Amino acid sequence: MIWRTVAIMLAATVAVTQQPVPAAAAGGVVASVRTQGGPLNIRGNASTWHAPVGELANGSVVRADCQLAGERIVGDARTTTLWLRLADQRFISDAFVAWRPKRPALPWCDQPADPAPGTRAGFIDWAAEYAQASQREFRVPASVSIAQSINESGWGRSSLSAQGNSFFGIKCFGTPGPIAAGCRPYDTRECDADDCFPTTGTFRVYRSAADSFQDHGRFLTVNDRYRPAFRYTDDPDRFAREIHKAGYATDPAYSDKLIALMRQYDLYRFDR
Repeated sequence: MIWRTVAIMLAATVAVTQQPVPAAAAGGVVASVRTQGGPLNIRGNASTWHAPVGELANGSVVRADCQLAGERIVGDARTTTLWLRLADQRFISDAFVAWRPKRPALPWCDQPADPAPGTRAGFIDWAAEYAQASQREFRVPASVSIAQSINESGWGRSSLSAQGNSFFGIKCFGTPGPIAAGCRPYDTRECDADDCFPTTGTFRVYRSAADSFQDHGRFLTVNDRYRPAFRYTDDPDRFAREIHKAGYATDPAYSDKLIALMRQYDLYRFDR
């Protein structure tokens, strides 16, 4: 994972204290903001790549609906990837938030609302609808998308897919992009020239499985390193080898695994 450490340009440390929750604010954590100086910038998503969309003046009352992982921020209170989503779908970094008396147990944002079927046959038919939509929009062979979703999500049973509607293991690289709901850290495995090893990566998470499949197609299209693969949209095996060669995964057997899945379950039928 490539992280860019930045100091978000805010006025000062923000102190947040719990207040009685009015009936109108049910479902969220109500807090008051106290700054030591000027106003607190609010972002349109969980990173400083998104322009400020407002400010919180000292003493403002806000409602934090949930938390999510986004850009890693070095702040006055702490260094963290956690961000808080306010009630109006805007965001502030937890790096500048000092909770009193302690930080509440906020839920993760955008819990899954689109669970994958529990059987392999059911998963394939379920994923095929999203994969074919991606193929029509981005020209990624549906067979490759389905095989990748199987491999990356463990047939929809991984914590990343179950908790974040993410079926392709796309890392954040500093920003969730225009489709993902945000980013979240998960345990994973990476490989180098010598060995594979456990590590933690920060991955894009989504509001729905449809968003995950759409972002996968877009991700392959907008990144120039995958351009050679699109010469082989009529040859799914070669397409899989080309995206592997371009660095989609560090597992040396990645494309072999995709091709084995495509052949075993005849995923090519969905390309037609």
